[in-house]
Amino acid sequence: MEIEISLAAEPLFQIGPLTFTNSMLTSILVGLALVIGSLVLYRRGWNLVPGRFQALVEMGMEFIYNLCVATAGKKIGRRIFPLVGTFFIFILMANWGGIYPGHGSITLHNFEGHEVPLFRPANSDLNTTAAMALVSILAVQVLSINVKGIGGYIKGFFEPISIVSIILAPVHLIGEFSHLLSLSLRLFGNIFAGEVVTVVMFFLVPYVVPFAFLGLEMLFGFIQAMIFTVLSISYMALATAKHD
Repeated sequence: MEIEISLAAEPLFQIGPLTFTNSMLTSILVGLALVIGSLVLYRRGWNLVPGRFQALVEMGMEFIYNLCVATAGKKIGRRIFPLVGTFFIFILMANWGGIYPGHGSITLHNFEGHEVPLFRPANSDLNTTAAMALVSILAVQVLSINVKGIGGYIKGFFEPISIVSIILAPVHLIGEFSHLLSLSLRLFGNIFAGEVVTVVMFFLVPYVVPFAFLGLEMLFGFIQAMIFTVLSISYMALATAKHD
């Protein structure tokens, strides 16, 4: 028996020029689960005396909100909370969903005739993490322009005004691009590496030992969600620091 792990997400089928991959399927399922869960909670409403689940959700959201306010200030923190809160919830659920049975074990023959896994952890696909990182960095730029204005935004690349800062302006632009790489590659690399370790351990020791790694994967999944969220908040706070 051989272990076959693909760095890229495996294609399932094509719709015109669009190739639909197993990581895209997982992302859609996670998104649908979150939307349905949100609608159910909205219709049920919050209880004045919260149960365990409601208390856990409130604690998590309060923690992210306080982190936004403490890092970016009350005004900006309130504005960025919905976006970074969504990042945290989606990344966490996608990471934890990747350890459930079915990922890697349920296979099918795709349109190319290859046998591929039906499900793949969403964040083990660089396309998924890069898309979220792009949204985060674009939000940073839009927020900076909204707070500083176009003039203030452009001026920020040349502060303090001097010949040296003008020469180094391209370095600032490269720095913004590096944030995109940092967010996407860090999340992708850690989740993909965790998936590889888990698959290898199940192959070598198929019963008791791998369950310890599943527990570690849940911890690492939470940590990676926090890292992405905290970095996004930090970038947004830095983009508006002088105007908060």
